[in-house]
Amino acid sequence: MIREFLPQISLLVAVIAVGFIKKINIGFFSIGAAFLLMLLGMAVDFQVPAGEAMRALKASDVTKGFSSSMFVTLVGVTFLFGMASQNGTLDLFSKKIVALVGKRTYLIPVLMFFLSAFISAIGPGHIAAGILMTTFAVYLALELDINPMATALYAKLGANAGCASPLSLTGILAKELSTPLGYDGFSLHLFLSTLLSGFVFTLVVYILYKGHKVKADNPLKLSEIPKFNRKQQITMASIVIMVICCIGFKLDTGLFAFVMAAVLILLGCADEKKAIKSIPWGTLIMICGVGVLVNMISVMGGIDLISDTLASLMTARTAAPIMAATSGILSWVSSTTAVVMPTLYPISAEICQRFAGVNYVELISAITATSFAAAISPLSTGGAIIMSSYSAARETTTEEMNKMFYTLFLLSVGNVLINVLMALIGVFSLGGLFL
Repeated sequence: MIREFLPQISLLVAVIAVGFIKKINIGFFSIGAAFLLMLLGMAVDFQVPAGEAMRALKASDVTKGFSSSMFVTLVGVTFLFGMASQNGTLDLFSKKIVALVGKRTYLIPVLMFFLSAFISAIGPGHIAAGILMTTFAVYLALELDINPMATALYAKLGANAGCASPLSLTGILAKELSTPLGYDGFSLHLFLSTLLSGFVFTLVVYILYKGHKVKADNPLKLSEIPKFNRKQQITMASIVIMVICCIGFKLDTGLFAFVMAAVLILLGCADEKKAIKSIPWGTLIMICGVGVLVNMISVMGGIDLISDTLASLMTARTAAPIMAATSGILSWVSSTTAVVMPTLYPISAEICQRFAGVNYVELISAITATSFAAAISPLSTGGAIIMSSYSAARETTTEEMNKMFYTLFLLSVGNVLINVLMALIGVFSLGGLFL
């Protein structure tokens, strides 16, 4: 039987490994791998439940794994904020906020964290906000003559910390993954957990890099920063309207984002073609493509196998830290949204059924926060953005870049360990306030 040889688990590992080594988009690869897995299942006459009877695998089992609702939502949100980035709204907004600190430049580290978290939370997510704010942070630091790497870290940690809001890519994905599992209504808990995790390590970085001693020689002055033009004002208003309607009136985030994007296009507030190009198509295909493979693995019993293996290693008390450690390790070689969340969320649901007292929301909070904790590694997009922004902004040596690589990876390891410890002592339950 196919279960005995476990090809589905091996295939998932192989897809992640090939993507990591060859630096290719594993979304396309995953869809093809899911189809091959289906063919293998058909060859050995693998049966899946069909009501009270059983039936053979078919192609529709593969295509059902592609979440069209998730894809539409993510395209809508990233399209809208691509416009806000393309017409300079987000960049100008960031400069005005930073200028508010004036000569109190010791507040810049904390401000960069919360500003990045805010921009990430209202829609762009950790990828778009991370690229925007990390690049902005590096150039700002060089202009102010303060530590560019530390400033970039504050920005990236903030972008990761704020990305689990109901309006952002990660929060949307968490809901899309959890609703079929029978879980909902945890958006605030997940958002606050990820925000807390990011803030804790930001304090660690603040202490390590002596953020309280930051003193800029050339602080930004609000009077020297231009005002928002008509297009940017309309863009800001559209974002505010979307936040109010989606959070206050529970309207569909992705579809409403398309409405606001259409308004901006009709009013000539952004270049439609440039905004379309700014949509991270590769990332969206990666997320949905891996979802197809994970769904196929689940259909064929692979998720049950992984759940059984992890369950054999844990107790109710150690479930959260073990899942957190698993997500951190997996995040070093893969994407949080594309691999870690689609793989570990269903496993978390299975574990909750096996252990009384284990809470699903606490588990996925630990998983999500720890996975993003690992994402400042230079092997991940976050760390890579910091290094590329730094090398683009100033002339660097190979020795300097190697040192930055090792430093970022060690910080990533430290961040993961702190999150595992937080999971062990029950921090991600948030005192049971939202459970």
